Amino acid sequence: MGLISFVKSAGRKLGLFGGQEAAAAEEAKQAAEVAAAKAAEAADAAMQEALRREAVGADIKAAILSYVPIEELAVGYDGETVSLFGTASAQADKEKAVLVAGNTEGVGQVDDQLEVVEPEPPAVYHTVVSGDTLSKIADAQYGVMRMFDVIFEANTPMLKHPDEIYPGQVLRIPPVDAPVHTVASGETLGTIAKHWYGDVKQYKAIYEANTDKLSSPDVVEVGQQLVIPLRSPNLA
Repeated sequence: MGLISFVKSAGRKLGLFGGQEAAAAEEAKQAAEVAAAKAAEAADAAMQEALRREAVGADIKAAILSYVPIEELAVGYDGETVSLFGTASAQADKEKAVLVAGNTEGVGQVDDQLEVVEPEPPAVYHTVVSGDTLSKIADAQYGVMRMFDVIFEANTPMLKHPDEIYPGQVLRIPPVDAPVHTVASGETLGTIAKHWYGDVKQYKAIYEANTDKLSSPDVVEVGQQLVIPLRSPNLA
C-alpha cells in the first residue's frame, strides 16, 4: 500500500478501454459518460471541475474492472492522485489495478489502499524510458535477458505485445525464482549462456552455480537440469 508515482502525460486516454467489457465495467463506463455530460453542461466552474473529476474516477474504475476483478472497487480522483479501495483475490490483480489506474493520461500518483485476500511478495515497478525493451528491462531487473517473457506475462492483458511499450509506462516486475534449463543435444554452457543472457561469456556464472552437477565447464550431459543464476536482488 502507499503512493506510487506515474508519468502524468503518458498513458491511456480517457474513454479508451482495452480489456473485456464486464457488466461491472460497463456500469462504471456509463457512470463516467453521465458525469462527463453533466460537467460539460455545468455553468459553475467549480461544479464543472468536480463533475470532471468524478467522470475520470468512473472512467478509471471501468478500465480496471475490464481487466481484473476487484471486489467493492471504489475510485477517487483529485486531479493528480487516484485513490483505490476494494479487495483483490490475488497480489497480481491488486498490482494490475494500480497499473491500469496509473498508466492513464492525467494521473501522477496512485494511492493504493487495496486489500488482498492472500498477500504475496509484492512486485517492484519499472518506469519505461526511451530505448527500453523488455529484454533490457529483464537484464536490468533479473540479470537474465531471456526472462523478458516473465515481465510480459506479468503485465498481461494490459500489455498486448512484448514490443508495445512506451516511455513513461510503468510495468510490474514480479519476484521470481532462478530458472532451470534442461540441457538439449548439442548444447554447451556457452550456447546456454547465449540463450539466457545474450552473452557467451556468462557460461562461467552458470558453471559456478552448478558445481554440484558439473565437474568441468566443458562437459554437460543431455537431460541435466542447470540453475540459471539471477544477477539481481529481485528474487522470490
